[in-house]
Amino acid sequence: MQSIDGLGNEISLETAFEATPPTPKRQTGKKPGRPKGKSSDQTRERILDAAERLFANEGYDGATLRDVAAAADVQLHAVGYHFGPKDILFDTVISRRSVIMTELRMNALSAARRAAVGGVVPIETLVRDYISPFVLSAGEGDRGWRTYAALMGRLSNSPLGTEIIARHYDATAREYLKEFSRALPDVIEADVIEGFSAMVAAMLGLCADTGRPARLGQSKIAHRKPSDSLETLVRFQTAGFKSLGNVDD
Repeated sequence: MQSIDGLGNEISLETAFEATPPTPKRQTGKKPGRPKGKSSDQTRERILDAAERLFANEGYDGATLRDVAAAADVQLHAVGYHFGPKDILFDTVISRRSVIMTELRMNALSAARRAAVGGVVPIETLVRDYISPFVLSAGEGDRGWRTYAALMGRLSNSPLGTEIIARHYDATAREYLKEFSRALPDVIEADVIEGFSAMVAAMLGLCADTGRPARLGQSKIAHRKPSDSLETLVRFQTAGFKSLGNVDD
């Protein structure tokens, strides 16, 4: 089965978590003015890539539009022409990849719901389907995905991140929380939400490019595959959720 995401990427549901995540394509919204051509599209992508790196490294406040223009090798006015003020540029940087994350997660959830026995999706399936796109994209995707993972990690620890993450990710999170609650009927909502939040934090931590796991393991896991790390996190978080309600499935 094939699905097309919000940026025009074709996604195979059968291989969604096995293949390298797609590279984001340009946003399709157009501004009035001169027609957009290939050169204009390339300029937009350079600006977005440069902004993504700078926001990840310097934060929202630390990166200026002038910095973005210099990093993208364009004139300052080109940044404003294509994206407007900094907050719009920042939102576009986040949404460029969040639409792909959302598509992969919701397609997986839809498939899991259809296959659910007794209407209850297994906890392990929910954990894997939610964190797989992010972990595998950061570990196996192009450099831009790793930069995006760093940016999301920074956002998760900032006041600005609350609004941005809510806008781009809360709708999907709520759909998964419904299924976690259904799988954990005796667990209060607050515990399910806090367990979910802990899972997201662990996901971001796993994707942080700090090198600390290799140092702690004396480099024994330096070449560990992202899929191996993913499975460790899936087992760990699944056990955590089950412990909330003593579930054995």
